[in-house]
Amino acid sequence: MATTQNCLDLGVDDLVDVLDLLKRCGFPEIKWHELGLRLGLRKNTLDAIEMKYHGDLYRCMTECLSQWLRRVDNVDTRGGANLDSLSNVLRFMNESAVAEKLKHHALINIFNNCHTVLSQSLCDSVGIAWLLYAERMLTQEAVSRVVSASPSIPDQREALLTALKKWRSLKQKNTLRRIKQS
Repeated sequence: MATTQNCLDLGVDDLVDVLDLLKRCGFPEIKWHELGLRLGLRKNTLDAIEMKYHGDLYRCMTECLSQWLRRVDNVDTRGGANLDSLSNVLRFMNESAVAEKLKHHALINIFNNCHTVLSQSLCDSVGIAWLLYAERMLTQEAVSRVVSASPSIPDQREALLTALKKWRSLKQKNTLRRIKQS
């Protein structure tokens, strides 16, 4: 995904990536209107999209996300155009499984698409830990373990890797538990 202010913010250049991500995560396009409202788009904006692309759910969803990524209407007051606000809205819409998959893909995207930022700061495991904490992928306790490993960079990296493995394992267990409950 492209960057706007930093590698966690999204912009209009990320439209295809966001569409692909929602598709991979199983979000039903039929809910595009509610998604747009909850992301901060005004009803009249969504009504205009619906009139323009009536009956074409993919085009409606695409334009809805495009407007969100452009930060029109009340998007910034609803959390802005980022994966965290999208995930929160999905949870609110009772699309928790989609939100969980989105969080999983978000971590992968942070590493894959922000690798330049991360590779420049590989010596700064503490900075990476705080970045992941901001995305709610690490706990403050995990960040504290990375910080307390100072000044040894290899120890900080090991603490960070351990925290990420723990996060991944927990997410997998939660996903399996939800599948069994279904």
